[in-house]
Amino acid sequence: MREVAVLGIGMTRFGELWDRSFREIGIEAGLEALVDAKLSSKDLSALYLGSMASGPLLDQEHIAPLILDYAGLSGRHLPAIRVEGGGASGS
Repeated sequence: MREVAVLGIGMTRFGELWDRSFREIGIEAGLEALVDAKLSSKDLSALYLGSMASGPLLDQEHIAPLILDYAGLSGRHLPAIRVEGGGASGS
């Protein structure tokens, strides 16, 4: 098994964010993670996105590739995976 590491994290504030789209919230968290890791999008090898309620709230379960696309990175053909662990994975 190879070693892996989480180099940076990003998260938006908790609360009712009705004035913001899912796209905006996802991009904000992603950019924050890159800044935290002191990396650029060119350094990415995959996207792992935690979301617990995209299906019931957005009628969309396949959100990691969408966020990758919204960020302008779909041409890089990176793996994009949604991780879910109930409330522990985000909202």
